[in-house]
Amino acid sequence: MAQHTLTFDVSAEVGTGEALTQAAWLFLPEDPSAATAVLLCLAGGTYDKRYWHLEVPGRRGYSFAEHLAGQGYIVVALDHLGVGGSSDPERSGDVGLPLLAAGDAAVAVQLRARMRAGALVPGLPSLDLPLVGVGHSMGACLTTMMQAQERPYDAVVLLGYGVQISNVHEAAIDAEDLHARITQSLAAFRERTGTAPDAVSTIVPRQRLRQLFHAPDVPDDVIAADDAAESRVPVLAASEVTTPGYVQRYAAVVDVPVFVALGAVLDVSPDPYAELAGYRASQDVTLHLVAGSAHCHNFAGNRVVLWDHIAAWVPRVTARAAAPVAAN
Repeated sequence: MAQHTLTFDVSAEVGTGEALTQAAWLFLPEDPSAATAVLLCLAGGTYDKRYWHLEVPGRRGYSFAEHLAGQGYIVVALDHLGVGGSSDPERSGDVGLPLLAAGDAAVAVQLRARMRAGALVPGLPSLDLPLVGVGHSMGACLTTMMQAQERPYDAVVLLGYGVQISNVHEAAIDAEDLHARITQSLAAFRERTGTAPDAVSTIVPRQRLRQLFHAPDVPDDVIAADDAAESRVPVLAASEVTTPGYVQRYAAVVDVPVFVALGAVLDVSPDPYAELAGYRASQDVTLHLVAGSAHCHNFAGNRVVLWDHIAAWVPRVTARAAAPVAAN
């Protein structure tokens, strides 16, 4: 498996009048010319691209990217703007989900174009493959928003997020107006994380989230490696993504196949089975509960079961989408 570093210039598409780039890792299978699809992977809040490729001293098997590349996929793990190795927007004020979605969508469009042109990395030929959005938590929310607005994907895999999300900061959010809900969520986020009123981004103390993120089956050294890989997160985006009802209007218009996965022990949706109804425009919605897992599935004991489900699901639904319609 070959790993490369990529950079995408999204300055024009984001439109804040500043130079903005996004960083990514590319993982190639042994024979890229025979790849099944390209997976563009977006991490959740407090994470960067290392969520998809966690290196744990003395252990192997915690890299989603390596596992899927080994199954014949081209995997791209991307940092959102304001996260990891990507630029911090400075002219936009608070950095919310719409700005992050604009950057991520620009990368998706550029990624497909560069793949088709054979201009992604030296030696990689021109490839025209299905592009699948894979997102975890905030990354799943952003994947949903991107698909609803820009339609860059042939299918989406949404992990650890949903229409029925509960507010993880346990604030009493009962206002009908979405803006009022976001304001309440923002106040709750700043209070519970100790974030300054004027801070655009922050580091959230991981111990506050440990019960939600990890079930008891996750070894202590894996949790320690995960904590060490923590990234800053834009405060407004982190507050919006924990606001009940935020993603509902986007999910309702996603019309490509949808794979939803949630931890069976604990996750952000109070009713995983109700999630399927949120994607009414899609004719193919699949739910997978990750046995024994909390919110961060990539570190759970049954993570490979989830990864293999995704690997088997993608070619089935993308082949169906590409199949010609039979004449009556």
